[in-house]
Amino acid sequence: MGIPNLLRFMKPFIEPVHIKKYAGQRVGIDAYSWLHKGAYSCSMELCMSPRSAGARRYISYFMHHVNLLRHHKVVPVVVFDGGSMPCKSATDEDRHKKRELSLVLGKEKLEQGNTAAAIDLFRKAVQITPSMAYQLIQILKTENVEFVVAPYEADAQLAYLATLDADQGGIAAVITEDSDLIAYGCTAIIFKMDRFGNGEEFRMEKTLKTVKDGLCFQDFDQNLFTGMCVLAGCDFLPSVPGIGTKRAYSLISKHKNIDLLDKRYSVPDDYIDSFWKTLAVFNHARV
Repeated sequence: MGIPNLLRFMKPFIEPVHIKKYAGQRVGIDAYSWLHKGAYSCSMELCMSPRSAGARRYISYFMHHVNLLRHHKVVPVVVFDGGSMPCKSATDEDRHKKRELSLVLGKEKLEQGNTAAAIDLFRKAVQITPSMAYQLIQILKTENVEFVVAPYEADAQLAYLATLDADQGGIAAVITEDSDLIAYGCTAIIFKMDRFGNGEEFRMEKTLKTVKDGLCFQDFDQNLFTGMCVLAGCDFLPSVPGIGTKRAYSLISKHKNIDLLDKRYSVPDDYIDSFWKTLAVFNHARV
């Protein structure tokens, strides 16, 4: 999910933060990131007995974090994924097959009495369904928590909301586990927020002005930065063999141009066209 190794590469620009920093402000939540984390705690129940009470623990996990924000006077704005994006169909199909395989293997391990191995596989197999999202939405309604269902990717909707003022429905930051928010140019992102409100903050404007650990983005604009992310590989377009995040940074930093690739790399015939289409997905997503 997201740009491979991007968060590790950007670590010098990511700083510790507590959610109370955003007291009095609206903060967006990538709903499916919390749903996935909550589902880990009840993955066996979701895979084996999805109608049981234990299979709803993901809702308790989610609402604990919502209430944590409200405790610190932060206004949560929950954003759900909408429809599947056609350009991501190959990635979605591959993930679906991997989940199905993990489910089969998990049931086999459970029959063999290896519960620990089964749970590990069930965590890989669990899928957040529209029904699960719907059940959570009913709770959010009763709790008067604002939510939005995006047309397609929640990431794009969240990045857009981050460009708006609060009186227009905008948000000051986004809580997620998905590095795609960086590629979408989101202004402030909180990763890995725990149950106590501690997390790791990335701020785009500060990153583009800072030099740290030999990395410099001062000559980058948002388009070059997003181009670097696409070149490194993402859910919409695999990277060229031999080009990861570090190499993508080096190429963009050297050429200051997102349509120049070193001749040493074997680029598929349709890659350049696919590259520009993918860049358009990030820059012109429907919200």
